[in-house]
Amino acid sequence: MSFTDQPLGLVADHNHLTKIIADSLQDAEDRRGKRRLRPGANQREDLAAHLAWWPAVTLSDSTDGLIPLTALRTTLVEAVIGGLAEDVVRARKNQKTTVSLGDIRRDVVKLIDWYILRAPARTPALFGEICLTARLNLGLDPRDVGALLRRSLHLDSQLDGETVDALLDLALPPSATAATD
Repeated sequence: MSFTDQPLGLVADHNHLTKIIADSLQDAEDRRGKRRLRPGANQREDLAAHLAWWPAVTLSDSTDGLIPLTALRTTLVEAVIGGLAEDVVRARKNQKTTVSLGDIRRDVVKLIDWYILRAPARTPALFGEICLTARLNLGLDPRDVGALLRRSLHLDSQLDGETVDALLDLALPPSATAATD
């Protein structure tokens, strides 16, 4: 089975589940202590990989999977917008004319990573919705929001900096990219 054209998160979930299942099969064999149906290590790995595939797909399936990706996207948008709203309120309270945007919380960035790795084709819609909502509801410039997303992902993402930059260059709406990009 080739996984090269699958989202990285799906492959990671599959590999993790494969290890869990292979270890469970080994533990079950060790407890039985019988020689019946005792596959070798390669057979056990192949069986575990086969058994782990559909649970991994179910984790990433947006239609009826274990994790509802549409609901997760809404939650991510609300979490980022909530943080931005706090920044706007703080600026108004301190009678500032410009809003200083604080970094996105590390746990939120972790969920953004999870989402990106399992639904890479949906990432532009996620970032576009964040930028549009920040503009319409909070009056924030999409370039500032794009810069915040870039900075926060560079700080806390499990993705390397080159991948983050390439992703954001492709996924951010044109209104959210700096003029020098």
